[in-house]
Amino acid sequence: MPANISSFDTRDARGQLHCLRHGYRLWRLAAALVFTVVLSACERSERSASTAADPDQAEYPNLVLITLDTLRADHLGCYGYEIAQTLNLDRFAASAVRFDLATTPSNNTLPSHAAILIGKYPHNFGVPRNGFKVPPEHDTLATILKSHGFETAAFISASVLESKMGLDRGFDVYNQDFDTHEIDQVQRRAPAATRCVVDWLKKRTGKPFFVWLHYFDPHYPYTPPAPYDKMFYPEYEGEADGSIEYICSITGVKGVPKRVTTSDDHRKLIALYDGEIAFLDAGLGEVFEILDQEQHRARTMVVVVADHGESLTEHNYYFDHGEFTYQPSMHVPLLIRPPDCDPSLVPAGVKEQVETIDIFPTVLAYLNIPSPGDIDGQDLTPLCRGEPGWNKKLCFGESSRPWAVEKAQPDQWANLGKAQFVLDYPWKLILTPYKKNAELYRLDTDPGELTNLATVNSDVGRRLYQELGRWRKLAQVPAAEQELDNIEKLRSLGYVE
Repeated sequence: MPANISSFDTRDARGQLHCLRHGYRLWRLAAALVFTVVLSACERSERSASTAADPDQAEYPNLVLITLDTLRADHLGCYGYEIAQTLNLDRFAASAVRFDLATTPSNNTLPSHAAILIGKYPHNFGVPRNGFKVPPEHDTLATILKSHGFETAAFISASVLESKMGLDRGFDVYNQDFDTHEIDQVQRRAPAATRCVVDWLKKRTGKPFFVWLHYFDPHYPYTPPAPYDKMFYPEYEGEADGSIEYICSITGVKGVPKRVTTSDDHRKLIALYDGEIAFLDAGLGEVFEILDQEQHRARTMVVVVADHGESLTEHNYYFDHGEFTYQPSMHVPLLIRPPDCDPSLVPAGVKEQVETIDIFPTVLAYLNIPSPGDIDGQDLTPLCRGEPGWNKKLCFGESSRPWAVEKAQPDQWANLGKAQFVLDYPWKLILTPYKKNAELYRLDTDPGELTNLATVNSDVGRRLYQELGRWRKLAQVPAAEQELDNIEKLRSLGYVE
């Protein structure tokens, strides 16, 4: 059972924050040796500062950012899921640096994507959840790269990211042609997204480019086309069809009458989720094929990441992702491939914990472009080099639901009363203020977060409580302007009750 949050609320813990910040362990020497080899395999040519400062002369590599919506890491073959049908992603992962402990700061599509593109936690740019506009005063990867002479394009596959939400700034092309005719949601399926970006890539002539490609398929409804709909559980004969209506009926939410479902029905829904991932993977094949061509492979950096994961019945949370901060919703795949990376020298996987907000400074460091001074992300380039002295960072994140919590406290950051976590692997502390709950888990021995150690390891819990409290105090930015015209589209995706 969760411990009461007050069990960690001590007022004589002075000095703990100082000790934690300056007491991080050094990266193991063995890892340093491995990643030094990786760096030599992926090493880029040096550019002088004067050249990088001149957009007309800079010979920058290209950047391709592929975001996979609602894709939990442990349902990919490259992350150990034995039944996965993700050949294209697995092949790409074999040629990239794989981060095994990447987390997202938000389990909601818009704030999680904005965090990637801005390099900040959502509470530092004012977007607590879908439906809130991204304020224009924050630099994004697109605005920065465009100012350095890049061609910029984005291909978006869900209406929650459409241009009026503010992420279109800096993009020459912001393609949001949703093919609503294939299914009953406002989105675009993988083949259509791939066709658009492939056509765009084929027209590039030599000027450096940044393209962001967003896929939405793993998000509910889980309705993959044949043969993916029966790829993983063909013998099932029940009623579970993966629709939002069926998923909502499991717990009787959003006005849908509750029905009795069985573990067999749930297994089918998981099979359909895996089918959506396999369908998405097939759609990625042509994109990777083009990126592997000589003219692109030699000068293109590719980043593949998920915005958040999905709960598939864990903790009795059925086929959703917005309310809890357990690993199924917060642990995401992250793959980074610099140009000309030698697959034979890529390590098994980076074991250090990182965050998706780290993509922003890492990409800019690789391009030799300075990052803004106010970001929260940390440059992962030294970690990939394997340099001794890497300071282990803490990871933070928060839930976007339930909405009733923010309505009860309208004068503070909208997510401050919802579930939030701090990760200092293997330890993870989750606080849920509106429930007055504290949960402490040791992930290396309890990856399912089933045994709450909050009352057993009080020293660890108290230390993490202080760190999470410090992070919570940074939430000074009020919620950004809400886009009310988007409410019906949010409802179609299941975000609005």
